[in-house]
Amino acid sequence: ANQKVQNPKRYTKMKIELVFIPSPGIGHLRSAVELAKQLVTTDGRLSISVIIIPHASGGDAGDSDNISSLFTTTSNDDRLRYVTISVADQTTADRQPTQIYIENQKPQVRDAVSKLVDPTRTDSPPRRLAGFVVDMFCISMMDLANEFGVPSYMFYTSNATFLGITLHLQLMYDEKKYDVSELDDSVEELEFPCLTRPYPVKCLPHVFLSKQWLLLFLAQARKFRELKGILVNTVAELEPHALKLFSGDGDLPQAYPVGPLLHLEDNGKQSETLQWLDEQPAKSVVFLCFGSMGGFSEEQTREIAVALDRSGHRFLWPLRRASPNIMTEPPGDFTNLEDVLPEGFLDRTLDRGKVIGW
Repeated sequence: ANQKVQNPKRYTKMKIELVFIPSPGIGHLRSAVELAKQLVTTDGRLSISVIIIPHASGGDAGDSDNISSLFTTTSNDDRLRYVTISVADQTTADRQPTQIYIENQKPQVRDAVSKLVDPTRTDSPPRRLAGFVVDMFCISMMDLANEFGVPSYMFYTSNATFLGITLHLQLMYDEKKYDVSELDDSVEELEFPCLTRPYPVKCLPHVFLSKQWLLLFLAQARKFRELKGILVNTVAELEPHALKLFSGDGDLPQAYPVGPLLHLEDNGKQSETLQWLDEQPAKSVVFLCFGSMGGFSEEQTREIAVALDRSGHRFLWPLRRASPNIMTEPPGDFTNLEDVLPEGFLDRTLDRGKVIGW
């Protein structure tokens, strides 16, 4: 934990304490910390503790150096801190879906929060717990907020439109027994209140077309409806229609656009990739990025490489191999790119492209 021992005599006023519980994924953790920084900077009464749940498979969000670097740039280190809970090591065979893994950490999170608000502490100012801010994948932690008698808010790292689609699919499933994972070819479009026009079924994300994923997302959506409010990493001007759905006038929680939340600090060390991008002509680089859960088989990787080779365009490609079981293990890096990519690809594209890790 990144906790500083202070002189107890300096504490006179009680701080309002928020507990942030981000998902282990570094993309979720980074934006949650940025939001916390903005809040403590804006309001001097606030104190925020971020509960770090290490990733079941280790990885970037479990790296203590990566985590500590997210907090080193704030001048409010006495009001913004983090606590990393201890979790049991999991073998590959024992790994669980993220939501289940996180739910199993409730006892450790409960203990961490109890210590944070312990009135007998002398190493920090007295704190009044005011609420939990949980990640979309940590929605089960609402139960702990209820135990502590405080409201739950959600920090939603995706956009308001995706949130609206998720909630409407849950409503269709529960009220009309309409299962989008079982649609036949005759259904080409669906109507969503958060969209201004019909949505092509063939464009629905895989998480809604896969029965296994769909049921997890629907269970999440049911809990979303119980939230006090939702902080969405979006901009009001970008999604005005979708945000109308979350105005607070209906049966859905009010949504607050708090984006864009970007971690832009480089601590004076500009990466090789950014330097390379700066050297390219404006608007000339194709960025192939498929998110933290996007991975490809060797055959798919070769097909993409062939297209890039033939196109002649400059490109930046964060390449990852497909996970053997996406429910329990995130995608990873290929051991040797030359064994996967077409022969000579890296040499032929050396001057106009970069293949990098996540």
